[in-house]
Amino acid sequence: MLTLTNWAKVLWGCALALQLVVFAIMIGKKQYKQFPTIFSYILISMLQSPVLYLVYSVYGYGSWTAYWSAWISQSVVVIFRWAAVCELCYAILGEFRGIWGLAWRMLTVFGALALLTALILGGHDFERLINTFDLGLQFSIATVMVVLFLFARYYQVEVEKSLRSIGIAFCLYSCFRTLNDTVLQTLWRNYAGTWTVIDEITYVATLGLIGSAVYVLRPQTDRKIVLLPQTAYLQFAPQVNERLRALNDRLGQLLRSKETGNA
Repeated sequence: MLTLTNWAKVLWGCALALQLVVFAIMIGKKQYKQFPTIFSYILISMLQSPVLYLVYSVYGYGSWTAYWSAWISQSVVVIFRWAAVCELCYAILGEFRGIWGLAWRMLTVFGALALLTALILGGHDFERLINTFDLGLQFSIATVMVVLFLFARYYQVEVEKSLRSIGIAFCLYSCFRTLNDTVLQTLWRNYAGTWTVIDEITYVATLGLIGSAVYVLRPQTDRKIVLLPQTAYLQFAPQVNERLRALNDRLGQLLRSKETGNA
C-alpha cells in the first residue's frame, strides 16, 4: 500500500508555510485588490493542503478516495493558476490596448493548442484521465508564458522585475510539472512516490520565488500609457520601438473598426 513518505510530509509542511507567508504578504500590502486572481490562486492552493491531509489520514494515501480527491482538487488549482497567468499577462500587456487585443487571442490559441496536443498524445485510460488533463493545462501555461516573454523581449516591452519573477515562477513550475506528469504517464504507480517529492520540491521553489516577488512588488498606479512621439522612438530604438508603436496603433484601429462593424 502506498504511503506518504517523511520527505513528502516535510516538503508539504514547507509548502503550506510558504503559502501562508505569501497569503499574509498579499493581505498586508492589499495586493488582493491589484491581483485578485493571483490572490485567489494562492488561497485555493493553501486550502487544498489541509483538505488532502485529512483525506490521506482517514482513507490512506494509496486509496481511490485519496487518488480522486488529489487529482480533482489539483485540477481546480491548475484552472485557478491558468486564470492567474491570464491576469499576469494583462498586467504586462494590458496598457497597450491594441497589442493586448491581439495578445489575449494569441495566448488563447497557443494555450488551447498546447492543451489539445497533450490530450491527444497523452494516455486516455480511466486512471490517467485527470493526469492527462493536468498535463495539458500545465503544458499550455508553460507555452503561454514562453510566448509572452518572447513577445515582450522582441518588442522591448518593459516588464517590472516582480511581475517577471512571478511569470518565471509559473513558467518553470509548469515546465517541471509537465515533465513530471509525462513520466508519471509512463511509469504510473511505480513512480507515484517520487512524483510527489519532486512536485513538492519544485512547488516550494516556486512559492519562494513568488513570495520574494510580492514582497518587493510596488503598487501600480492607475494610468494610461502614453506612447512617445515618433521622433523619440526613432532616436532611442528606431527599429524595435517603432514596430511596437506601429503595431499598437494598427491593432487599435482594427479593434475599433471591428467593434464598429458589430455595433
